Amino acid sequence: MSQVKTLDTSPGTFGERGIAVPFTTPMLSQARMRPTRQGELEFLLPSFTGGKGVYIMPWRSLPTIMTVTLHDRLLYEALLDLKEYTPDTVRQASLTVQASGVAGGDASLAAEKTLALELGYRALTHFTLVTELLKLARLDAGELLATGITGSESRRLIRISLGQLAQRANLPVDEMVTRVEVLANLMAPVGLPQCQQLGRLRMLLGELDRTRASLQRWGTTDFSEVSQLAAFVADTAKAALDMARDRLARLDNRCRDLGAVAGDFRAFRAAVAEDVTRMTWLLDGWPFLIRLWDSVADRPLETQQSTMGELFRLAPLIPAGEGGKEPSAYDLETLSKIQTRWLRMGEDWRTGALDMTAVMRIEALKATAS
Repeated sequence: MSQVKTLDTSPGTFGERGIAVPFTTPMLSQARMRPTRQGELEFLLPSFTGGKGVYIMPWRSLPTIMTVTLHDRLLYEALLDLKEYTPDTVRQASLTVQASGVAGGDASLAAEKTLALELGYRALTHFTLVTELLKLARLDAGELLATGITGSESRRLIRISLGQLAQRANLPVDEMVTRVEVLANLMAPVGLPQCQQLGRLRMLLGELDRTRASLQRWGTTDFSEVSQLAAFVADTAKAALDMARDRLARLDNRCRDLGAVAGDFRAFRAAVAEDVTRMTWLLDGWPFLIRLWDSVADRPLETQQSTMGELFRLAPLIPAGEGGKEPSAYDLETLSKIQTRWLRMGEDWRTGALDMTAVMRIEALKATAS
């Protein structure tokens, strides 16, 4: 059975808010997923009828009210195989399915490129971390820097270098190797501050700030009631930006003291992981909205106004229990009525028939970035 939440009901935590899932079925686009106590997955569909309320239902109920694309069926199966549900694990599952080609050739190439880039980022972070640790220990990193990041010779020299570091720290070599690999994997999505390395999340902050400024500017030039939606989405983006930047500053400060790798690594790793994870939750859902707004930058005003309704519908409020504003701080009732009048529906919800133009539009967005 489906359950309806009123618009005034807000989740208290990120876990209750759920994780944005990049489905291609228009009615499911960016639906939020969360596991139940019974081990099932339920999905939160915000106002997919254009009216008030958040609809919460299990997957088995969805095919009875809409036609679900093959991509989304395969993605759901991939989600069931996950052992942990976080924005990052859902993103990785989505990229793997997207790379299979079920969302189109362009989206497949984009996913393959993204997965390859992230392997490169991890290798770069690992290499940089080793060289920075060598400098900290006043050991020569020249030979390692000369060999480059990849290749058997680089791996051999990294092992030797980590052996020297382990000896200095009175640790087994394998323990030092493991610590460095763990920290590199944690930091790869962010990038190390020592060399101003730009990881995915650090770059996403810049993109979100650009979008926030664009929404603000657009709202001052649009004289319809939709400008109120633009102000709301820009304010929501700013809240996520402020909190994520605070986490990033903490994380950078931690990682400037790489001597902690040789100290109480369990506590250091836990603190780093908590900061990175917090950033992923704060930024969850925003990449799609950034691409969506970018896609209408040169379109007619009417298209931008209707798209603003979609942005409002999907804008991820920070739960009050996680430091966000209380729902009563927003005039959501008024904004919802504006959104309902301007929202362009991607699917006729009364019949559940797919609007293939809308499906292709979503697939095109998936092909622009991941």
